[in-house]
Amino acid sequence: MIGQAAIFGDILLCEAIPLPCTKEKSLKMKILDKSAAKLISLFFSLFAVIANGLSNQTQASPDLSKFSSVQLKACYDDKTICVTEDHFAISGELANRLPTFSTKQLVACFADWKICGAADSLATGWQISDVIAKRGNPHLLLTRYWSEPDREIRDGIVHVAYHFSMPEVAAFMQKILSAGNGDDDELYWPANYLAKRCDPEGLKWLSMLRDRPEGCLQWAPTVALFGKCHYRPATPYLVNYSLHDACLNIVDAAEIDLRAMYPNSPKEFSSIEDMQKYFCARTRKAGFQVRCGSK
Repeated sequence: MIGQAAIFGDILLCEAIPLPCTKEKSLKMKILDKSAAKLISLFFSLFAVIANGLSNQTQASPDLSKFSSVQLKACYDDKTICVTEDHFAISGELANRLPTFSTKQLVACFADWKICGAADSLATGWQISDVIAKRGNPHLLLTRYWSEPDREIRDGIVHVAYHFSMPEVAAFMQKILSAGNGDDDELYWPANYLAKRCDPEGLKWLSMLRDRPEGCLQWAPTVALFGKCHYRPATPYLVNYSLHDACLNIVDAAEIDLRAMYPNSPKEFSSIEDMQKYFCARTRKAGFQVRCGSK
């Protein structure tokens, strides 16, 4: 390869430089020959690297559908099993198999996402609980909840129950909320389930919070429930927290709530601050304890 490059370099130089191509070259010609040889050698080196990279790219990806679910789970920690480090591809293959997993396996996924390649979350959706809920009545899971030691599995069961509108599930959510079985993140879903049905216990729990346990997009529809249900005891929460929230979706939801509770309010305000002061004064006048100032 080097010899060819040198010859090729001489040919290029002879064509490019108007000097006679003889064995007796000038010093200038020799210097140019050496520079050209280096450049051409570099060219062939780069060509080899690019060719090697393209060759690697064109190598067929492993057919993950041929592996068992147990093998795919093991692939996350041992790339030699599936001959790939593409965890997204592994997760995608496992997630495609969710309908084929038994309910027992799916419930185990709440505690170990690698079993299914998926997890219930607001970002990705409730992939696991969606599949379980499609299988019908959750009675057995509701019963299991009270003896289940794993917190993540208990949360997953609540997600499954959230899909159903039935008296047994409502009673289940009420029991969790009254028992205080969990922190704010865990109790939010039972409370929100009840509040969507204008249950006063769910609305009360939500309105007693200091700040909010969920993100903007999830919490704004929750705030809207206070106005939908005309739950006036929530006005201090709306005035003290929601009207001063950094998320404008929540501020808007709180304003709509307060207008529903005070229907003779001005149609427009010159600023958010004026709106905050107005509703704070109205709420205080109604006998509620509120802070008329910034959060």
